[in-house]
Amino acid sequence: MYNFLRFFMDLSGNKSLLDRELVAFFASRNAPAQAAALARKWAYEIAQTDKVVISGFHSPIEREVFSVLEAHSHPVIVALGRSLYRKIPSHFQPAFDQKRLLFISFREQRRPSLSNSQLRNWAVAEMASQVVFAPFAPSSQLSALCFSLSLGATKIIVLE
Repeated sequence: MYNFLRFFMDLSGNKSLLDRELVAFFASRNAPAQAAALARKWAYEIAQTDKVVISGFHSPIEREVFSVLEAHSHPVIVALGRSLYRKIPSHFQPAFDQKRLLFISFREQRRPSLSNSQLRNWAVAEMASQVVFAPFAPSSQLSALCFSLSLGATKIIVLE
């Protein structure tokens, strides 16, 4: 399935990152209090590996994880819920310049939307060999994704 997805992705950056082991990371915009500390701890641990983290890096916790990974010069794939950036945001520029970053997009929409974000999340989960979730409320949009993935063969980890 992943190879099929490659036909629908727009890419910008170091495309060779797609050939490495990918670990997806998801965090809700409205996460419980303990989620940030658990995600930071996980980010420090994953930064010691050669795995590439793929995420939207959109929610506050995902941005915090990006900061930890960036501080360790760790490679990342930023999956956008919109079209590729025309101008790279300044916080991504150093990693992009050092070929430690790849942007991927699955849609030609200029603005993110709920449907674009859900499409991105499902595609990212499909691409990854492991899917990690920061703790989230049962009412979170991530609940359906986590539940559905747990029914399949995908390795799911919810940080505790």
